Amino acid sequence: MNLPAASPLPSPLGGDHGAGVTQYLQLASVLRHRIAHGELQPGQQLPTVAQLAADYKLARVTVRQAYGVLAREGLLTSQRGRGTFVAARPAACADPLLRNAINDPRARNIRFDILEQRRQQPLPEGLARGSATFPDYAFIRKIHVHDDEPFCLVEIHVASEIHALFPPDSEQHHKIAHLLEQHAAERMHKVQQTLTVAPADLLLAQYLHCSFATPIAHMERRVFDTQGRIALAGRFWYRGDRFVSDIEMPFATWANAGASLIPEALALP
Repeated sequence: MNLPAASPLPSPLGGDHGAGVTQYLQLASVLRHRIAHGELQPGQQLPTVAQLAADYKLARVTVRQAYGVLAREGLLTSQRGRGTFVAARPAACADPLLRNAINDPRARNIRFDILEQRRQQPLPEGLARGSATFPDYAFIRKIHVHDDEPFCLVEIHVASEIHALFPPDSEQHHKIAHLLEQHAAERMHKVQQTLTVAPADLLLAQYLHCSFATPIAHMERRVFDTQGRIALAGRFWYRGDRFVSDIEMPFATWANAGASLIPEALALP
């Protein structure tokens, strides 16, 4: 069987954009991205350790460590005397059920693993940021799981007054966004949402079953009621290989009302 040759890779790694992340993790991240996006196909042979080390101007041990990370994730296989091959491409983001689990507040094909719950908690200043708040909040930390694989760590704060409207223990079976829509929609006014990307720290890697420094999509969401108070505030950490955000809106909203999509706190004068 003739396998397709591995295509050239950019070089070198390092520089300010990789500060704080070891070179073998940077290299593993580059290769993981290329596998996830189909640039490296299942069954394709990767360059030898010596060749990749020369391409990236890295030590051979660094390349071996990067290959080892991806092999442990099940993305690469190594055959003595034959070389290193792509084992599989993560197809998570192409999975329509996962897309639904991420984007649909009503999605039911999710397991909610509740890690912690507290009542009558103040809203952290990092989420309040000077906005009007309720006296106290219910706090929930949980992991969203699809097909027995975690894809999101959630820390969410719901105003106690609003949380009291939810059926008992309903957060164990439904997304909070769905419960908010079902039981308090008429009291809600607007949603602010911010999405950033950063490497996974050790705690996130443990929660989401991914490697240290794997790309993580971090979403912060605040829902305001009709009186301008924060009714819900949450932080969501998604595995980069198990995240896709689907948004649909009228063209006029996208083309002509861009300023309305920017949170007031971030808008320029």
